Amino acid sequence: SSGINAEYGGMEKEVDNALSMLHQRVNGVKGSLQVFMRKLEMGGVLWPDVNENFSTLAGQLNFLQKVLTKDETPQLQNLVVLPLMTSQVPDPTLDQLTEGRIPFLAPDALPNYLRTKLDLEIERKEGFVSSEVQRISEHSLQQQICDLNNLSESISEIIQTSRESLDEPPPPVRHHENDSKELIKLMSALETGKGLRVTNRRSAAR
Repeated sequence: SSGINAEYGGMEKEVDNALSMLHQRVNGVKGSLQVFMRKLEMGGVLWPDVNENFSTLAGQLNFLQKVLTKDETPQLQNLVVLPLMTSQVPDPTLDQLTEGRIPFLAPDALPNYLRTKLDLEIERKEGFVSSEVQRISEHSLQQQICDLNNLSESISEIIQTSRESLDEPPPPVRHHENDSKELIKLMSALETGKGLRVTNRRSAAR
């Protein structure tokens, strides 16, 4: 029995170390997502920045997957999470471990917490998206990326040109001297009758 206990204790330590490592990696992914979401909420994110954030997230997720497939990592998928007690009373320890997502272990929500497969509706949607992605060739995908980059650059140039044109002062209004003289004559004719020509009505009638 002592050998079994020692083996169980060693396995438990490996599991704790693996879970601690996974927790750190997941927190890294979570932090990157929060930074990216904050940038999107603030606005003004350029397309190269979006690509850089996606590249960072992809690298973190790939590293997380490699950690799970390492030989040193215990086979966590062979372990079973078995709740010993459910309750409607808030559990501070559970609330802290789940960062406020699960305040208590309710019986009706327990199947969703311990679900190992996606919901059927979500699984169908994910299968549809995966099939659509596989239908697109790599050449076509690269072409679409280039088109989007060119389109975003063109839009940025149009916005920059419009901004510069709005910032420029309007050209000064030039008053022609002839127009000013004609206006003075018109005003004088209206006020004093100066410059008006009198015609003979009888000669006009003839």
